[in-house]
Amino acid sequence: MLELPLLRLPFQVQMEITDICNLRCSHCYHFDTGNMPRSNDLIDNNFFRLVQKMIDNRIYSIVFTGGEPLMRPKTLIKAIEMVKVAGLQVSINTNLLLLTPQLLAEFKNLMVDSFLVSCPASEPDVYKKITCLGQYSIFSKKLEMLLKAGFPSQINMVVTRTNYPFIRSTATDMAKRGVKNFSVTPACLNVDHPDLKSLLSEKQTSTVLEDLRWCADTLGLKVDTLVALPKCFFPEWWWKRDPLLFKNRTCQAGRMSASISNVGDVRPCPHNPIIYGNLFQESMEQIWDKMVVYRNDGTIPGVCKNCPSVEFCRGACRTNALAVTGKLNEPDRLTVGHVNLPKKERKSIVFDENSVVKFRGKLRWRNEFEGHYSITSKKSGGNLIIVNAEMLRFMSWLEKSLPLTVKSLVEKSASGSADAAFVEIVETLIRKEFISVS
Repeated sequence: MLELPLLRLPFQVQMEITDICNLRCSHCYHFDTGNMPRSNDLIDNNFFRLVQKMIDNRIYSIVFTGGEPLMRPKTLIKAIEMVKVAGLQVSINTNLLLLTPQLLAEFKNLMVDSFLVSCPASEPDVYKKITCLGQYSIFSKKLEMLLKAGFPSQINMVVTRTNYPFIRSTATDMAKRGVKNFSVTPACLNVDHPDLKSLLSEKQTSTVLEDLRWCADTLGLKVDTLVALPKCFFPEWWWKRDPLLFKNRTCQAGRMSASISNVGDVRPCPHNPIIYGNLFQESMEQIWDKMVVYRNDGTIPGVCKNCPSVEFCRGACRTNALAVTGKLNEPDRLTVGHVNLPKKERKSIVFDENSVVKFRGKLRWRNEFEGHYSITSKKSGGNLIIVNAEMLRFMSWLEKSLPLTVKSLVEKSASGSADAAFVEIVETLIRKEFISVS
C-alpha cells in the first residue's frame, strides 16, 4: 500500500454550475461582489458534457456549487441524476435560501449524500450585513426543512472581523435546531480583490480555535474548519487533546481535488484564480498534469521544507499566501516556525481465529498508474489508499466473501496462512476501516 497523493486524476471535483448568486456576501472569493459581471453560464447540454467527462474519468466525488447552485434547479437535478446513476458521491454547497419542498423531494429521491450550508451568523442584523440581500428568518425556515428531511448536513460559518464575535451564539442556535456538524472557517482572501481589513488577526484566529473547543465541549457539536492552517500555529492545548478537535487538515488543492468553473476552466480550488486549462480544449488528465507543482512540493515554502511536520502541513493554504505575497510558495502569514507533532500511540487490535471479519461500505476503485489502483470503501473517500493489482483482487474477493471468521479467512484467502505479513494486512485494513473484526 502506497502513500497518497499518487493520483492520475483528482479524487473530488467542485463543479460551479453557475456564477450567479442571490446574495452578495462581503467575503466571497468569486468576484468583486460590488460589481458582479454578467453571467456566462454554459447552456445545459454543454454543462452536462462536463458532468459526463467527470463520470467517464471515474472521479469519485462531485460537489455542485456556484455562485448559488439552486439558481439553476432543473440543471442541477439532471446533473445529480447523471452522477448518482454512475455511482458517484454527490454533495451540494448552498446558502439554502432558494430551497423549496419540491426541490427537497427531488434531492431525497436522488439520494443526495450531503449538504454544506453557508450561514455567516444567526443574528439577523449581522446575517443581513454580510450577505447584503439575505434574511435570516428565511434561512431559518429553509434549514428547518433540510434538517427535518434528514440529510447529512454541515453548517459552515465563514468568519471575518465582522462576524467572528458571534461564533458561540450562532453555534448555540444551530445546536438548538438539531445541527450536529458545525464548521468555522476563517475567510480566505479573494486573490483578485483582497480585503486585508476584514481578515482575522492572529489573535482573532486563535480565538476561533478556542470557540470551536467551546462548541465541542459545551454544545456537543462535531466541529471543523474548512481551511488549512499552519500546524505550527495551533496552540499547545490543541495537540494535547485526545482525540483532536477536528481532522488534521492539509490543503488538497491540486493534490486530491480540483475546481471546474461554469465555463469549463479548471483551477486547483475555488479560491485559486489560476486557470490550468479548459475541459472543452484538453482532457482532465492533461490539465491535472499541469498542476503537478502542487504534488511535487513545488508550492511548499522554503522555510517549511525542513520542518519535521511538513508532510502533514505543506505550508497550509497556498492561495492565501498567493493573495498576500503574490507567490504560491511563500509562507502563510500565520506561520510560526518548525514544530514536532506529538505522535499518537496506536491502539492495539485484538482478535483471534474465532473473530468475525466484516466488510465495511462498498468498494470503489480506479486505475491510477503502472498497475496501481486507488481504492476506497467510504462514500467520503476517507480511507482512500493506493494498492497493486494483487491487493485489488484480494479486496474485491473480501467484499464478496465476508463475513468470515479469521480462521476461515486464512483458510480461504490466497495466502492460506496466518503469517506475520497476512496479519499485518488485516490490521491495516481494520485501521483503514475497510473491515471490522468482532
